[in-house]
Amino acid sequence: MPRYRCPYPECTYETDDAEDQLAATLLSIHSAGAHNHTQANGGSTTQAATAKVEKVRRPTVSAAGSSEEWSYFETRWKDYVEATKITGKDMVIQLLECCDEPLRKDLTRNAGGTLTNKPIEEVMAAIKKLAVRVENFMVARLRLHNMRQDRDETIRSFGARLRGQAGICKFTIKCAHCENDVNYTENILRDVVTRGVADSDIQLDLLSDKNQDMTLEEVFQFIEAKEAGKRSAGHLVDSQGLDAARSSYRRAKLEDTKPPSKPDNKNETCSYCGKQGHGKNAGPRIRKNECPAYGKACDACGRQNHFEAVSPAKENSDLTGSVTNRALRTQYSKPHQTITLDCTPPPRLQRAQRLLDPATLETTALRYPYRHMPTRRLHGPRI
Repeated sequence: MPRYRCPYPECTYETDDAEDQLAATLLSIHSAGAHNHTQANGGSTTQAATAKVEKVRRPTVSAAGSSEEWSYFETRWKDYVEATKITGKDMVIQLLECCDEPLRKDLTRNAGGTLTNKPIEEVMAAIKKLAVRVENFMVARLRLHNMRQDRDETIRSFGARLRGQAGICKFTIKCAHCENDVNYTENILRDVVTRGVADSDIQLDLLSDKNQDMTLEEVFQFIEAKEAGKRSAGHLVDSQGLDAARSSYRRAKLEDTKPPSKPDNKNETCSYCGKQGHGKNAGPRIRKNECPAYGKACDACGRQNHFEAVSPAKENSDLTGSVTNRALRTQYSKPHQTITLDCTPPPRLQRAQRLLDPATLETTALRYPYRHMPTRRLHGPRI
């Protein structure tokens, strides 16, 4: 019986002596196992089966748009035509399908019927008349100069917005010598980027840099480096704050797990709550569970973890200020210090107070009913 070889040129597989039906089965098994998977050829791998390509999305256009939106649609349409390889009448049909329903209805009304038999250039011009709202390019330039970078927007994204707006501003001028159009969009964009950058510190660094002849790309790189440095510094500060929080948490945990000190005599009165049962100066761990004053604020001094009855400021809490004819006292209390100021008025001021006392004035009026009260000018010390 004849032997059958594998039909692949570089394959040397050959069947054994077998019947035709068995040889065909062996070749099918060999082909499925050896030639429908990834093979190694000279150290490189090749995929026999190609990956499925996703279908290209068709662009859309609506009525009463801006010139920038129309420019973007034209770019997307060219990419779509290049990807789908459509030509002729199919291109016209697909272009009409790009219009939304209101725009498609207006196109049909203006043309008086279908546009599928028209040339592609005529259909594109008809769509542009309805899809673009005509405006003076000076308005577009004013809008460009008023654009600003958003707070969380990267400088590259801001530059992309500026380029889209600058594409309809017509920053071109004819050369006086060669009559060619000279485009100066890059110079305008460089100034707009410098003015519209959100961070005032970066803007100051950019304006104070020695190189004042930067290109637009150099300005982008300069601002990108500054933004990256600020982000890195912010992450560093956040990490330091996190380390500090971790340290305070660790100190609290160590205080809770700290072994208790030598226990005091439980019959002694606690210096924090004034009760007995847990010692005079127990540690924080014992007072947290047994002392009722733990976590409470003192009404006398405002400090934590003790009551007013055992507060160091309690001894001087009864010293209140009084304003009398005998003495004027003003008391200032602190957690560990009490200052008492003796503000007794001088003799001349005491005499003036006696003269102006209502009881004294009433007695004098009864004693001398027909005499005018003497007027005296008091020269007391200034308080």
